Amino acid sequence: MTKHHLLLLGVFLISSSCKTVTEHLSPDPEEVFPDSTGKFLQADKDSTPQTERIEGDWWKIFKDPQLDQLINRLNTYNPDAKAALARYEQSLAVLGITRSKILPTIRGNGSIKTRQDSVNSLLFPISSPNYDQYSIGLNATWEIDLWGRVQASSKNDRFLAESEEANYDALLLSLQATLAQQYFAHHANHSQQTLLQQSRNLASENLQLHQARLDIGEGRQSDVSKALQELQETEAALELAKRNTGKLHHSMAVLLGQLPSNFSPPKDISPTLPQVPTGLPSELLARRPDLLSAEQQLRSAAIRVGLTKVEFLPKFTLVGNAGYGSLTEDNLLKRASELYDYGPQLDLPIFSYRLRQSVLRQAKARYRESTAKYQSTFLNAVREVDDSLLDLKSHTRELKLQLQTLESTTLSAQAAKDRYNTGLTDYFDYIIAEQIRLQTAARKATLTAEQLSASVRLIQALGGSFQAPEGT
Repeated sequence: MTKHHLLLLGVFLISSSCKTVTEHLSPDPEEVFPDSTGKFLQADKDSTPQTERIEGDWWKIFKDPQLDQLINRLNTYNPDAKAALARYEQSLAVLGITRSKILPTIRGNGSIKTRQDSVNSLLFPISSPNYDQYSIGLNATWEIDLWGRVQASSKNDRFLAESEEANYDALLLSLQATLAQQYFAHHANHSQQTLLQQSRNLASENLQLHQARLDIGEGRQSDVSKALQELQETEAALELAKRNTGKLHHSMAVLLGQLPSNFSPPKDISPTLPQVPTGLPSELLARRPDLLSAEQQLRSAAIRVGLTKVEFLPKFTLVGNAGYGSLTEDNLLKRASELYDYGPQLDLPIFSYRLRQSVLRQAKARYRESTAKYQSTFLNAVREVDDSLLDLKSHTRELKLQLQTLESTTLSAQAAKDRYNTGLTDYFDYIIAEQIRLQTAARKATLTAEQLSASVRLIQALGGSFQAPEGT
């Protein structure tokens, strides 16, 4: 065995035993993960974690086939989701490029050259300064991963790819949640339009009756003015509901990757209010895609510190060339035309110490930034869950009270109608009672949509994956 072979073998053995040096020089992200023990502040005190999880198609918990169709279309056609998926695919391509550097790079080459040398520059005379050169061969380079730099670079790009994947999941979850909330709000606004149209008809009738009484000298101008004001307010509310419904229509269409003119939102919906248990804050670490993204960004920043540190160390590369070279085409592939060279190549940074120190300080600062961002993301995630729980509880209680109010106003309106039909009261009393009922029904539609939207926000805050209640 030659000295060159012994040298190459020694370098290989050293690289095999020291390939994790970079990771040893990197900080440990596990040390900065926040404490996540305990329960959410707004969670029920007697709530206990369940074993079954709902993963993936979280919207199916509402048991609304039309909502299922809309979100399935969003998943396929939303342009923002497509762009996020493309970014993830780009990160996978970068990872593939980095992983390829672990193996030797081999390239083929060939050339045919016509050359003229300067006769005055030659040490020995030749028959002619004009001649052809033929060559064909292979060249190979292989960086010996002496400090684990190449391996760590691959791991860093894997962290970044996983971060992009989580970013895609987070964006898709956000788009899905937005569409679901707009779906419920659109239905509420459409219901309000129907109720407000009925209320407008009553207000118009009320104005006509008061004007008729005034015309025959039995009414008052103040009653007419009040009736006119009520009609105008109802018409304004109706116009606002129409405008809001139209904007929701436009927004839903864009989310689905459609022109508003080509989209017809469903009007009759039948969602079921789900029960969404919250579990423990620590479970957010495995649920929320934004936390997963922040975690992988933190791990990437940590390993970048190690990568920057090993830039102070020498870099070893094995270089080799083999092929054929000849001055004539006929002799190119003959044994006498063989040529080769191989050996190690050393790259030692000597005069770039200050530059590398600055790069290292930058890497350390980015790691501290990633640490703070991760902690902030986690704390905000917990806040969002507690906020969503608070909203859901509040909307549920308010809706319960509103349902009781609607029941009372419905009974009152029916009683007023019965009294009018029996001649015990005038028509104005019935109009007032019916308008109150319609206003209560409109408020109930709004609260129902808000309650459903609060459930969506809670599911989103939990990362679109949550423990299912027992018995579901």
